[in-house]
Amino acid sequence: MNRKENLPIEAEAKALKDLERAEGDLKHAEEEVREAVEELEKTKRDDLVTITMDGIDHRVRPGKWLVRDLKAKLGVDPAKVLAEITPQGLKDLDDNAEIEVHAHEKFMTHARSGGSS
Repeated sequence: MNRKENLPIEAEAKALKDLERAEGDLKHAEEEVREAVEELEKTKRDDLVTITMDGIDHRVRPGKWLVRDLKAKLGVDPAKVLAEITPQGLKDLDDNAEIEVHAHEKFMTHARSGGSS
């Protein structure tokens, strides 16, 4: 066999070797992505705090919340009032107010009282 006849065989062998290397790189990259996603999900879980609403514990992210968004997250009927339980008593929260949520806070819901006639 002369050199010209070997060129297609050598090119094919090199292409196969390159393909195997690329497949290995892809598997490695996929594993890195999977590990990163798992770490992100773990971090998100670790960043949650427990609050109590109507005697039931819920896990939510700490920080600023619009009351209406927190109610939606907790599955509270929008027609109800969310109230914070404080040492001084209940503090009704306006749906448009922004509150800071911390671990171990306690809330309850109740029907809106009063109204215009």
